[in-house]
Amino acid sequence: MFATTMDTVTYRTAAELNSAMGRVYGNMSLAVLTSMIISYLVGTSPELLQFFFTGVMKWIVIFAPLVAVFAIGFILANEGLAKSVYHICLHGFAALMGLSFATIFAVFKMGSIVSAFMGAAVLFGVMSGYGYFTKKSLDSLGKWLFVGLIAIVIASIINIFVGSSVFQMVISALAIIIFLGLTAYDTQNIREELSTTTSVAAEVRGALMLYLDFINLFINLLQLFGDKKE
Repeated sequence: MFATTMDTVTYRTAAELNSAMGRVYGNMSLAVLTSMIISYLVGTSPELLQFFFTGVMKWIVIFAPLVAVFAIGFILANEGLAKSVYHICLHGFAALMGLSFATIFAVFKMGSIVSAFMGAAVLFGVMSGYGYFTKKSLDSLGKWLFVGLIAIVIASIINIFVGSSVFQMVISALAIIIFLGLTAYDTQNIREELSTTTSVAAEVRGALMLYLDFINLFINLLQLFGDKKE
């Protein structure tokens, strides 16, 4: 006779899950704040802009976040680290991201930056709310969104060297659609993961994913609709 052992999954209560998601949104919001502070401080300083966005340093600043996101993903996949390590990684990455788009404060009018930020906040809130409360699985949508994301990243890198404003507008429009879908998809996945785990790493991973969705919505809205300085 053979004995069969079945693993049972313990689900959090609704209150515990809501509390965990609250921490995810809180960490994400603080990361966005970190980025905006760094971006503003650098973007409004001619000396810092000159240092970070000329010569070889310019390319390091532009491509560093792309490399760093893989490094932080590896760290957040490790469940055995101290809580402070996860948060330092999140905010360190947010600071690096803020540095990479600091030129928006030199290029765009402040009113446009504020409008794009508020627009991104509204759109993010709507789509994240949909992803949180919908009973429909978004897995099939996620596969197509991932393909679209890869295409957008490749097109954006190409346009760094091409410098086409029309191409940039097309990229921004498509990116907004893709990141709206990813906001809902990521929110649903984060909610499902946190319903069965109490891992701090999982909460910070979720915050990182939603942070990237929000920041990309904001930047692409600004690129598409923002008014540039004379």
